Amino acid sequence: MTSKNLKIIIGALLGVIVISLFYIYINGRRNLDLAIDAPEEALIGVPFDFRVEFSNQSGSVLKDVNLTVSLPDGAVFAGSGEDKLLANKNLGNVGEGSLIAETYQIVFLRGGNTSQEIKSVISYAPGNLRTHFETVKKAEIAVRESGVAVELVGPEKVFNGEEFSFDLVYRNVSELDFSNLELRLEYPPSFTFLGSSLEPDKGKNTWTLGDLRKGSEGTFAITGSIIGPENATADFKFGLTANIAGKNYDLEIKPFTMTIAPSSLGLSVVLNNKPEYIAKANDDLNYVISYINNTDTTLRDVVIRAQVVGEMFDLGLLNTDGLFRSSDNKIIWNSQTTPSLGVVSPSSAGFVKFSIKTKASYPIRRFGDKNFVLRINAEIESPTPPDSGASSRTYSLARLDSKVSGNIVLDVRGYFRDAEAGILNKGTMPPRVGQPTNFTVHWVLKNFANDISGLEIRSELKSGVQFTGVAKSNFGPLPFYDEKNRQLVWQLDKLSANKGVVDQPLEAIFQIEATPSANQVGNYMPLLGETMVKALDSFTGQEFLASMSALTTALPNDVTIGSQGGVVQP
Repeated sequence: MTSKNLKIIIGALLGVIVISLFYIYINGRRNLDLAIDAPEEALIGVPFDFRVEFSNQSGSVLKDVNLTVSLPDGAVFAGSGEDKLLANKNLGNVGEGSLIAETYQIVFLRGGNTSQEIKSVISYAPGNLRTHFETVKKAEIAVRESGVAVELVGPEKVFNGEEFSFDLVYRNVSELDFSNLELRLEYPPSFTFLGSSLEPDKGKNTWTLGDLRKGSEGTFAITGSIIGPENATADFKFGLTANIAGKNYDLEIKPFTMTIAPSSLGLSVVLNNKPEYIAKANDDLNYVISYINNTDTTLRDVVIRAQVVGEMFDLGLLNTDGLFRSSDNKIIWNSQTTPSLGVVSPSSAGFVKFSIKTKASYPIRRFGDKNFVLRINAEIESPTPPDSGASSRTYSLARLDSKVSGNIVLDVRGYFRDAEAGILNKGTMPPRVGQPTNFTVHWVLKNFANDISGLEIRSELKSGVQFTGVAKSNFGPLPFYDEKNRQLVWQLDKLSANKGVVDQPLEAIFQIEATPSANQVGNYMPLLGETMVKALDSFTGQEFLASMSALTTALPNDVTIGSQGGVVQP
C-alpha cells in the first residue's frame, strides 16, 4: 500500500469519526433537557431561588457530568463571599432517564434598574466517548431597587448656610423580613450635621435599625446646613447593611441630590480685576468683595468677613478700612467701619476691598513646600431673616483660590581660572588681539515652589567665540551646541519643585574659546549674548520666560581677575 493511499484511508476514518461524534452530539442534545426556573425580576437584598433541572433522555449514560452556575458582578450566592461568582458541582455519571435538580439561593447587592444575566452550563461525555460537550442556558432577570427603600424627604434646594431639616424614611417594600439592618448616611463635605430626632448609634451618621418586617417603615428627622458655591449640587449617599443567610452584606441605595440655591445675599471675590489671576512672589494684591441684596426685604446690620489663608500672604503689609482680627486672620466690615452696611435695601449692591502683598521669598524648608495657594474665605451675614422664613438670619459665602506661580533663578558665571570645574583653560589673561583664550561658563540653576517641564536655557556665542566641545553637568543631560543658531543649549524635560533650593544647585558647565579682534582693544570682549530661560509651570499652566545679562571678559565671578583684568590688549 502506498503512502498516498494510506493517508487517504486515515483521512477518511477521521472524517467518519468526526461525523459520528457530531451525530452523537446532536442526538444527545435532542434528548437532553436543561431548564431554569427563576423569577423575571428581583429586588436588591431579597434572596430568590434559582432552580436548574437536567434530564437525560439520550438513551445512554452520561459520564463526568458537571453543573456550573455563573453570576454577574453585583450578585452573590446567599451566605457566600462577594468574590464567589461561580458555583461548580460534579454530578458524576447520570443514567438514562435520570432527572437532577439543583436549587441555589441568589441575591443581588447592586445593579438596580438593570437587566442581569445568570448562566447555567452542563458539561458531559456521552456513552464511551471521552470528548466533553456542553449545554448552556441563560436567564435574564430585571433587577429593581432595594427591598428596603430609603429616601430623604425634604427640600431639593436650600439656601447657603441656612438651617434646614429633612426626613429620612425607610420601608420594607419586599415580602421578606429583614434583620440586623444598619443605616449609614454619608454627608457631602459642605454639610454640617446639627442634630437628629433619632440619636445616631455611631458618630453622627450611623443608625442601628434592627429588624424590619415586611410592609413596615420608620422615619426620623435630620437637621443641618450646607455651605458651598451657588447652584452646586450636594450628594447624600446611603450605606445599608443587612444580614442575609447569616452574612452581612452592603446593599446599593440610590443617593439623594440637593442643590444649593442662589443666596438671598449674593457675594463674590475678585483679585486684581481678573477672574483667575495668578499671583507671584512680591506681588501687589487688590481684592474686591462685592455683594447684592437679591430679596424684596431690607437687610440690616450686615457684616462681611474675609479670612486670609495662605503662607505666601505678607500680613504685615495688609491695608484695609475693616477690622483685622489676628487670632484667625479675618478682616471684618460692619456698619461702624462701613456705614452702608447698616441698611442694605432690596436690589442694592456694594463692595468692600483690601490690599496686601505676597512675600518676597517662598517659605520653603523641604521639597514638599510647593503649589502655594492664596485663599480668601468670605462670608456675609444679616440678622434679618430671608423671605422664606426658614432661618433666623440671611447668610452667604464665597471663596477664591488663587495659585502662586513658581520661579526659576539662573546665575550665569564665567571664569578663566577654574580649578574647581576640573577644566584647564588655556591662553593669556588679559586677552590679546588674535590670541585664543579659553573660558568656562557656569549655568547655576534653582527652581522654586512648583514643578516645571520643558525647561530650555539658550545663549548665543558672540563674534569670535567658539564652543570647544567640553561640557559637564551635575543633573540631567549635558548642554549641547546648536550650530545653526550658534547657541549653547541645556534642556531638561522635567524638574521637581525646589530642586536646587533644598539640595545643591543644579549646574551645567561648558568651555568656550574667544579670539579678540583689533576693534575690541581697550574694552571687554563680549562672550555670550543674553541667556534666555523658558519652561512650563506645571501647577499654574503658565509659561515662564526670563533673560539673564550678557557675559563679557569682565568675569565678575572670577576673583583672580582684577577690575581691568579682562580688558582686551593689543
